[in-house]
Amino acid sequence: MPGLDKRYECISHLLHAVRNANQQPSRYKSTSTKLIFFTILLVCSQQLVAQDSSGTKQEVWPEVNLFYKLNNKFRIYGLYSATKLRNSSYTDGGFGIYLDYFTLARGREKLGFNTRDSTAGYYLWLRAGYLYSSTPPESEDPFKENTLVTEANVRFHLPYEILLTNKNRFDWRSINGSFEPRYRPRLTIEKDMRTEYLYFTPSIYGEYYVYFHGGGLNRFRISASIQIKVTAHIEFETYYVHQFDNGKNVDALDAMGLALKFYFKHKEVKQKFSKKNKAK
Repeated sequence: MPGLDKRYECISHLLHAVRNANQQPSRYKSTSTKLIFFTILLVCSQQLVAQDSSGTKQEVWPEVNLFYKLNNKFRIYGLYSATKLRNSSYTDGGFGIYLDYFTLARGREKLGFNTRDSTAGYYLWLRAGYLYSSTPPESEDPFKENTLVTEANVRFHLPYEILLTNKNRFDWRSINGSFEPRYRPRLTIEKDMRTEYLYFTPSIYGEYYVYFHGGGLNRFRISASIQIKVTAHIEFETYYVHQFDNGKNVDALDAMGLALKFYFKHKEVKQKFSKKNKAK
């Protein structure tokens, strides 16, 4: 199968490049390994999305995420995302702003290397926010969507430091003036891993979409991703999503996502600006 051949080819190139990077002088290894990972992941993303798959739509989902930790209980989360269909002029974009609340801490323990991620060490965290998305007026299928999002995440720490997250999300959507709510339960399995010069988190999830207004729009998606720590404040994630077809109203879909994530803490930002003001 050509698609599988391309996947194996990408993995082979990735492993070969990492071996070469590890032969560099130690002061260059960390930077070289990260740059090589990013380059090959981007190339692989293009190849996977570019594959012809009979009856399956091909999409690319770029996005930028900003996480701003206010304190141990609250965090602000902002995002900008877009969608581009292959072999089509169709595009859309959206932005959202959310407030996260964390509770039921697991003592003082913070599992994983990403201490910037406020979710580490908590059994339960809640999210509420607003999401707006739309297409350009001249697009093939124009729409405007306003969504109030409510979400609850319960986390379970499994053996071998594997993390299981059960997410229950409700999207209270208004699309072109029509109220169309939906429910999105998701199960995610992830594990923080590291080499001498690289920190990364592979994960998989399954998510089901329940549309309350009917119309045969329910759908199921599976995804595999890898998130790589770039610096203390920046991470890069690439992921592959497959959506199964469900009758004439829900087509099969293959999508490649690319997300750049920024993590900041209010305490650190405040201290940095305080030092600048004192210097003046």
